[in-house]
Amino acid sequence: MKKLLIITGMLLSLGSCKKLDNLLVNPNAPDPSTANTDLYFTQVQLSFAGFFNEASSRGMELTRMFIMAGPNYQNAYGPTAYDGLWSTAYTGVFKHANEMISLGTVQKKYVHVGITKILKAYTMMTLVDMFGDVPYTEANLGGSNTNPKADRGVDIYAKAIVLLDEGIADLVRSGASSYPGAQDLFYQTVAPTTAIPVPVGVQNWRRVAKTLKLRAYMNTRLVQNNTAAIQALLTENDLVNTKAQDFEFKYGSKVSNPSTRHPRYSGNYTPSGNAGDYIGTHFLWTVAIERGAGANADPRLRYYFYRQVINNAQVSPNTSSCSVETRPAHYTTGSTNPYTGTTYDMPFCLVANATTGLWGRDHGDNSGIPPDGNLRTTVGVYPFGGEIDEAQASRVSLDRGARGAGIQPIWQSAFTDFLRAEAALAGIVAADPKVALESGMRKSIDKVITYPATVNVAVAPATVPTQARIDGLVSRVLNAFDLAANNGERLDVIMKEYYVALWGNGIDAYNMYRRTGKPGNFQFTKIANPGTFIRSYLYPSVYVNLNLNATQKPGTGVETPVFWDNNPATLFR
Repeated sequence: MKKLLIITGMLLSLGSCKKLDNLLVNPNAPDPSTANTDLYFTQVQLSFAGFFNEASSRGMELTRMFIMAGPNYQNAYGPTAYDGLWSTAYTGVFKHANEMISLGTVQKKYVHVGITKILKAYTMMTLVDMFGDVPYTEANLGGSNTNPKADRGVDIYAKAIVLLDEGIADLVRSGASSYPGAQDLFYQTVAPTTAIPVPVGVQNWRRVAKTLKLRAYMNTRLVQNNTAAIQALLTENDLVNTKAQDFEFKYGSKVSNPSTRHPRYSGNYTPSGNAGDYIGTHFLWTVAIERGAGANADPRLRYYFYRQVINNAQVSPNTSSCSVETRPAHYTTGSTNPYTGTTYDMPFCLVANATTGLWGRDHGDNSGIPPDGNLRTTVGVYPFGGEIDEAQASRVSLDRGARGAGIQPIWQSAFTDFLRAEAALAGIVAADPKVALESGMRKSIDKVITYPATVNVAVAPATVPTQARIDGLVSRVLNAFDLAANNGERLDVIMKEYYVALWGNGIDAYNMYRRTGKPGNFQFTKIANPGTFIRSYLYPSVYVNLNLNATQKPGTGVETPVFWDNNPATLFR
């Protein structure tokens, strides 16, 4: 009897333990069904924005939007320059994306998963665009593989396209348990309703994914036969086609704890009143002078740039050493301007004449930094959230203009049109490239001049460009296209407008230049022999120094092209 009581007690005890186990959750091994995927989802988006910002910065420097100090390409950026970007991609985006995809699938948060796959695919392709072959298949496996081998760039691109297709399918997968709403920092995707069975946010993300596929096929068209794929996407036309569909990350105006401002604004609108960056002389000249000067200048001029001074009265050997230097002998002179019919010299030092106040710096100028922080032309209201230029002639400071409420223009409807124009000119699709060129220009100008109102910045009526001025620029560009002698010159006209519209997006500016060699009149580096243009970046030190299977690129490293770039080195400056 005593033994029976003991056995019965043990069975009851075991039954109680089982009930208790059902109530306990081990914090070191959480059930996937209860893990907080929202935190992963947010971290993926924030890491993605940080990754884009840093990758874009390098591309803008190489394409003369901001200065590359140089003085030559080999020494412009050391391996440590990319350590932060590399870590953000692998530990910020990929690590959290992989967890989000796994847990989100278990929890049936399919829209979250689809968005995450799209952001991951973009990051994968951008790493290839920057470095070439990089770890992917063996990456982020934790302790099971601490020395991942690199995959071929072409294979990563293919896997990224598959991931984009998976993301498209996930966006409309039935049985979704929830929708991200405001947690979707790009489109605020809400749940479907009877009236709107496919939410606008879902539609926009689908368009983004398909547009990124088009972008990938256009990037690789020189080495792969992507004609059918490009034709199918352009024919279907389910792409980023309107301003409301633009793929962009939006910043706020909060100064601290934490700062939500655009990083480029933070570096230029400083408490000291000194701008931190030099905008490239070439880009200033392209927007302000090349395609029409003065009252005929690009309508986006005062939105793109903010002048701290409105003339060059303060130019001196102390503030601008290049002002007393001899013009570099290798800078071209007497070139024909296809937009005005006049001749021009390659811009050098300060733009145009003594009344503009456009204060930048030449490509590859690594001379000392003079006391010109309160004189430099800096970033304007678009896209960096700065000040609109209304000839204030005052130095930068905190809380100017949009107070940092800028955007990262990751992909805009205008960009889609420029790809259409390129595809049409190449004969990939039967369409008029000039129609797409004009559409891209007008969409870009509209986006820029309407942007201040979206961030509560008032623009004086006299500053807003007239329709006649907009039409004048479009007419000059289309006329240059018509007068072009061959498709190479026509492509130059298209890519010049794409280049100007890409202000704030150095990733696609860098890709465009390596894919086409256009615009063809980029300013030379300040020294006559800068070495080979950077066809891909050196591998980061955190990769080559800590991974037993990694080696730095041969030679100078920078002359190694990515898999889709088969152009001759002589094409680039």
